[in-house]
Amino acid sequence: MMKRKFSIATVPAIAALCLALFGLTPFGLASLSAEEHTGSLKQRLMGVWEVEEGVNQGEEIPEKELEGTVMKIEKNVIITYDKDQREVYRAMFTLDETKKPVHIDMMTEMKGMPPMKSLGIIKIEDGDEFELCYALPGAERPTKFKSTKENKTMLFEAERED
Repeated sequence: MMKRKFSIATVPAIAALCLALFGLTPFGLASLSAEEHTGSLKQRLMGVWEVEEGVNQGEEIPEKELEGTVMKIEKNVIITYDKDQREVYRAMFTLDETKKPVHIDMMTEMKGMPPMKSLGIIKIEDGDEFELCYALPGAERPTKFKSTKENKTMLFEAERED
């Protein structure tokens, strides 16, 4: 299990790439069970995910800072919510399932922030867990699920909440 480090300074970085944490439970979106996720990766990703672990440029994000963070994935949008259900990140995304690992391109859509593109890789395991590794805007797409200061990447592990 990864150790976690996270500071308020990493919020923009997470937003600019975290693409990912979504809180949908209080918003009433019905999600599919793991058994119903038999289609494309994009279809299997739809739903609400709890962020379990994270690494920001080689520094583990403390569990306390990730606690309550969720990602909501719908169609081609990823929204991340903090423990107070405040939206902290929103991005449009596309997947290229012909690449191994699967490529994900994210473009932020946040008020007060210019659109920023982040390139990453993603994999889903056993239908109820996924890993997302992406580069900070302007950095090259990672090739491995590893976050280091040198490669300017973020790495998140999430578990299906629904």
